[in-house]
Amino acid sequence: MDQAGSHQRHEARGEHGGDGRTAPAAGAGVQLYPFEPGHLPLAQPWFADPDTQRWLGGPDWLPMMLDLADRPLDEFRGAAQTGRHHWLAWANGTAVGYIDCETYDRWTTWEGGPGGRGVTATIPVPSAGIAYVIDPAHRRRGYATAMITAVTTMPELAHVELFAAGVEPGNTASVGCLRKAGFRPLSPEPDWEGIVYYALFRTDRDTPGKPA
Repeated sequence: MDQAGSHQRHEARGEHGGDGRTAPAAGAGVQLYPFEPGHLPLAQPWFADPDTQRWLGGPDWLPMMLDLADRPLDEFRGAAQTGRHHWLAWANGTAVGYIDCETYDRWTTWEGGPGGRGVTATIPVPSAGIAYVIDPAHRRRGYATAMITAVTTMPELAHVELFAAGVEPGNTASVGCLRKAGFRPLSPEPDWEGIVYYALFRTDRDTPGKPA
């Protein structure tokens, strides 16, 4: 299904206004607008969907993201948080998806669990972890790929050199969306949480992880 979460860190219709960014992809175009508490009635019903609950979370997930947005930035798994952003994606006047992005001063690979070593590798560039969900009624229309692509062009993220999203291998639809947007796995093997991280570098240069 069309949803993914950055595990490194972590049917609705309506009208909208304001300034947005448009990014066509796979025949679909979306505009991103800041997600606000008043949008909860639009997007929260999407989390009643069994696949959304399986891959991302239940109805409490969005309120949790809003609560997190108001908290001070901190350090998480060896990376300093530098910002938090949340958007609702619209197409033809209809809310079709949600995407958020947390930015960091670097990208780290973390090994947790019993005997975990903590940070095992670092990519020392400004980075962003994204999580997203598509309204189940609007899946398989190219909106997820368009939404992901739009985030990488947002002016407030112009400093970010590495975008990444964590996906369980069984979530083949989300993997396909990320690949269409140009993301590739940082490592083909799932991490200690069973997650594969797909990443897109701002440039085409090779930026390997270095030992922590």
